[in-house]
Amino acid sequence: MSTTESRKPATIDAIAKKSLSALGIDLGGTKIRAAIVRQNQMIGEPHQIKTPEGREQILAALYDLIAMFQNEAILGGIGIATAGIVDCTTGEIVGSTGNLPGWSGTKLKEVIESKFLLPVHVENDANAAAYAESRVDALKEKKCVVTVTLGTGIGGGIVIEGKLYHGAAWGAGEIGHIKIAQDNKRMCTCGLFDCWEAFGSGRGLVITAQEMLQNVSADQSPLAEKTESLTTHDIFAAADQDDFIAKKIVQRWHEHIMHGLVCIAHILNPDCYVLTGGLSDFVDFELLKEMVIDRCLPRIADAIDIRKSELAGQAGIIGAAQFALDELLTASQS
Repeated sequence: MSTTESRKPATIDAIAKKSLSALGIDLGGTKIRAAIVRQNQMIGEPHQIKTPEGREQILAALYDLIAMFQNEAILGGIGIATAGIVDCTTGEIVGSTGNLPGWSGTKLKEVIESKFLLPVHVENDANAAAYAESRVDALKEKKCVVTVTLGTGIGGGIVIEGKLYHGAAWGAGEIGHIKIAQDNKRMCTCGLFDCWEAFGSGRGLVITAQEMLQNVSADQSPLAEKTESLTTHDIFAAADQDDFIAKKIVQRWHEHIMHGLVCIAHILNPDCYVLTGGLSDFVDFELLKEMVIDRCLPRIADAIDIRKSELAGQAGIIGAAQFALDELLTASQS
């Protein structure tokens, strides 16, 4: 080895990783959030706007956002996390979502790249969040990380040996639609019956509460007076005030979450679950882990770690941008 080679302080790739920035955009049904990302970390506070209605209006909003950030920083690429099933090789939205009507069929990568002449990666929003979560320092050595988003619905993403698993038709990680009950007890928003989402989501929690409040008087629980207008916050607030019925409802909700985690555990044998989304703030992690371990095969249960997200609402933005950055670095090596 020559003197020059031996004194080389860092590879080009290492330098690039530290200096490259990408714009991460998290496109949801109600809001669009964007920020600059470098090395799996968001730089500054995200910019947020309301999601407009209609495909052309959404694209126009994205154009304005990207142009704004281009004036503020030198971008190496753009990552977009969006609801729906995404063909990540083409960047086309191939699966529709009720939250973004008319969005299916949009060739998002092609449209954005042609306008801004920057490399673009488009990813499902839950997958993007899972990718970011799996890269935090505490999880880098994990073999299989499953991220579960608990909110109005249930989303998920699967990262195996550091790589996101997309499945044969880009639909892997739709864990909210595994079946956890029989006899067509509840219809899910997807049109199928008895999906995990129909029980473990915020919407499912409210339905569970309404069922358990039947024949309950206002003297037994104040929640009985508002069954038709009940919200998840009403339920958790009542439980915090030692409302016995509300606490039983929350206990049942934990059981519903447990059923989905156990099903996934016996298929994937993950060593870590990361729970994120608005409802993760109300999860009793110690109780949930006890429930899961109690219902798993011992060998599988021994490996399971269940933890709360470290990135919270930033995960979609960070994951989308990091995909774009990783693709840039991979391309530079070829």
